[in-house]
Amino acid sequence: MRHGRRVNRIIALASLSLLFAVTGLLMPHPKAQPKTRIIFDTDIGDDIDDAWALGFILAHKQFDLLGVTATYGNTPARARIALKMLHLTGRNDVPVSVGRQTSNGFQPQYTWAEDFSLRQPIKEPAADFIIDQVRKYPREVVLVAVGPLENLADVLRKEPNLPSLVKAVVLMSGCIYGTASSRQAIAEWNVRCAIPDSQMVYAAGLPLTIVPLDSTTYVTLSDEERKQVSSHDSPLTFSLECLYRLWLSGPNARMTLHDQLAAVDAAEPGQFFGKTETLPLRVDAQGFTRIDPQNGKPVAVRLQPKRDEFMRYYLDHLSSQHLGK
Repeated sequence: MRHGRRVNRIIALASLSLLFAVTGLLMPHPKAQPKTRIIFDTDIGDDIDDAWALGFILAHKQFDLLGVTATYGNTPARARIALKMLHLTGRNDVPVSVGRQTSNGFQPQYTWAEDFSLRQPIKEPAADFIIDQVRKYPREVVLVAVGPLENLADVLRKEPNLPSLVKAVVLMSGCIYGTASSRQAIAEWNVRCAIPDSQMVYAAGLPLTIVPLDSTTYVTLSDEERKQVSSHDSPLTFSLECLYRLWLSGPNARMTLHDQLAAVDAAEPGQFFGKTETLPLRVDAQGFTRIDPQNGKPVAVRLQPKRDEFMRYYLDHLSSQHLGK
């Protein structure tokens, strides 16, 4: 009898295993999440956060990076930094386009790529490249712009239908209520460097989200967090550490993660903020982003950053990839 029960138990378990296997074959498997098509518009090379934002975009598996566009000032020098980062991380498939050059300025980070010649920017100007991509992928492209808004304004001058062609526009831009060190709003750098262009972008009726100084000034990189990245041996993290050292102005300098918050928000909209306000905003003649119920356009404003949650997510992506190896 005991032998018979054991045989019956084995037969029953085998039948269940077969049932689960067949059920698994018949049940539809969940579809893989489609990647987010993204264009990164940047003034990389001045502050350090641009390069570290590009690093996150390269490390994030759900981004389909269509291209990098350089904006403001010495755009050819900026483009070389992006080209070298892409080359070292094995992303020579990503084109880099140069926006209009407005100066021949120099920054220490430019030296990292000044002799780099293994890749060149595409000949198509940045505005034309963006227009071609949003027409090719209507309502699929997220524009992440973390510098002065010259390229986006140039796009609008050539393609006024941009608001209906893009999926979303995410900016590191503006200051509404104040910063971590002041309760008074200030004219944020990206806005006041190109005030007419900023006015055009804010007034265009784009599906616009901004990550302002109200949030970004609360998030700085600690020494331990920097070490977490630099101790991860990859071409990406090595590049970021090299650029960080060139950027450092002294032993007390710490990176504020302005542009990274915008890049992460493109991946996880609103996830790392305690509050989002939709406000009617306009840019005034002094470069302030003003709440204006009569003349402003609706903009989603990310506020109250969840600093520790954001940092875990951001750093985990940078230190989990071996790009270029």
